[in-house]
Amino acid sequence: MFAQERREYIISYLKEKKRIEVKELEEIFHVSGATLRTDLRELEKEGKLVRTHGGALLKDEEIQKEDSLVSRKSNPQKKAIAKEARKYIKEGDAIILDSGSTTLELARELQDVKNVKIITNDLLIALELQENPWIDLYLIGGRVRNQFRLTHGTIGIDFLKNIAVNKVFLSPNALSIYDGATSSNEEMKAIKQTMMRASQEAYMLCESRKIGKRSFCKFASTAEFQLIFTDDGILKQEKESLEAQGVPVKICR
Repeated sequence: MFAQERREYIISYLKEKKRIEVKELEEIFHVSGATLRTDLRELEKEGKLVRTHGGALLKDEEIQKEDSLVSRKSNPQKKAIAKEARKYIKEGDAIILDSGSTTLELARELQDVKNVKIITNDLLIALELQENPWIDLYLIGGRVRNQFRLTHGTIGIDFLKNIAVNKVFLSPNALSIYDGATSSNEEMKAIKQTMMRASQEAYMLCESRKIGKRSFCKFASTAEFQLIFTDDGILKQEKESLEAQGVPVKICR
């Protein structure tokens, strides 16, 4: 089998299995691990997969993107997660809401909240909350990312370095069981990490469809979160694997 044929088969296999190890490939192709690692390296250069320690993950283009305007539609899973997360916000809290469609749903659950300070880099969240006179609302400054209605960059990071809040609610692009919470690019990674450093507690809002996948940049390990909120689409083994790492997983229905 030629190298190109083998690489096409690897991508076909990944589309079905989502994850593969070099040891599995050795059994399939009966070639050396060094040859297969070269295949994976070349496929990664082509943007078709993401290498991991001992194997590779399918590079899913849908999870490489931030929540763009066309994907910011509500669904029952996001609403269920938001309703449950709302219970963890109480009067007097200072919180950060990360940008994203699920955190936007959480913002919609806060219309009746009183005496809460909210900091966000999401323009849609800010518009959702600005009518409530009981919310002390701060919009993180910085460069607006075109078509995504959020801010990022060093201006926002400098602001976050000078505040302290009780909680941050973050939404990853993908959640790898092995590699933790990931985002699509370095700038989003940087602002999410700074949000977490500004907060006493971190909570993850993550639809089950994002679990078991990986985006480009890791911004946190699962152990850095107090709790992961997800929907009932999570697989039993995924929940057990995450909780084995020391983070409770709350299934929201």
